[in-house]
Amino acid sequence: MILLLSMLLAVEAIDLDMTPQDKKNTGVFKLRDKEKATLQQWIDSRYEKRAQPLAQKPPLLAKPMISENFYNGKYIRLSDGSLWNIRPQDTPITQGWITSVEVIIEPSQDPDYPHKLTNTLTGSSVLAKRAAELPQNVK
Repeated sequence: MILLLSMLLAVEAIDLDMTPQDKKNTGVFKLRDKEKATLQQWIDSRYEKRAQPLAQKPPLLAKPMISENFYNGKYIRLSDGSLWNIRPQDTPITQGWITSVEVIIEPSQDPDYPHKLTNTLTGSSVLAKRAAELPQNVK
């Protein structure tokens, strides 16, 4: 009776701790209850269960995408809501930037335009600075 109870607890532990995908990936889904119990006993005799599971890695964040191009490339709004004022000599480049293209944001060496925006589709880069809002009287 005690053996049967310990087998059921071991089977339940594996079934509760593992997701269906984990069971498939490890092959545990193919095991009979007695085999699951034996496996759980083997694990328990050799390893100590963590009080807390390991921290999950945060999901990789997607790069922001161009969502709007204003005033012939003078301002670019990204999908994260940020608005960027493009360095005037770089606007011929951003005039051709289209929406739904990922952008990499990096620091630049220019104190007036402290960020470099790189269009991942074309590979072209421009210098920019954050803007609080879109000006109304841009020519």
